[in-house]
Amino acid sequence: MRGPNPSSDREDRGALATVREGGRSFRLAAPLHPIFVHFSIALTSASFGFDLAGALLGRASLAAAGWWTIAVSAVVTLGTISTGILSRLRLPMGEGPARSYLRAHMALGPIFFGLLLAASIWRAALWERAAAVPWTYLVAVGGLVLVMTVQGYLGGELVYRYGAEVQGRYRPLPIEHPEPRPGAAPEGASTRS
Repeated sequence: MRGPNPSSDREDRGALATVREGGRSFRLAAPLHPIFVHFSIALTSASFGFDLAGALLGRASLAAAGWWTIAVSAVVTLGTISTGILSRLRLPMGEGPARSYLRAHMALGPIFFGLLLAASIWRAALWERAAAVPWTYLVAVGGLVLVMTVQGYLGGELVYRYGAEVQGRYRPLPIEHPEPRPGAAPEGASTRS
């Protein structure tokens, strides 16, 4: 009697034999910009929230979280900008309202990143001195969050209103039609007599 053959088992299940084989089979079809964007938004907002709560409650642990989240946000936002530029290069877009949203979104990108870097450097200096976060810093980061919100709104309009990077690229979601209620007129039928 023969024992099980691991290689034929693998072939039957379609499993990958090596990590290298797995790497060759990996293909990310979705655009990366939306993935990075959510990290930039979450980390920047969390930093503001942690520092505000730390200032109000006098908790050093919250202030530490505020420092680390803005530091990581500055690094992740490099990926956000890079993938945003790649998305723009793939985006065929003629003149019109969508192009206006795109121009405004792209103009705010460097402004947001510059403000984020300035806030990160300011926050690093406070961290180094173990100084409390001043209200002027919180107001400045509140402004940063406002700029980020406007830019996110413009990006959302590009995707959800104009279908940037999603039109025709993915299968539509299945639509299930509910069963008609007893006594209800069939869909499309007139109820007038």
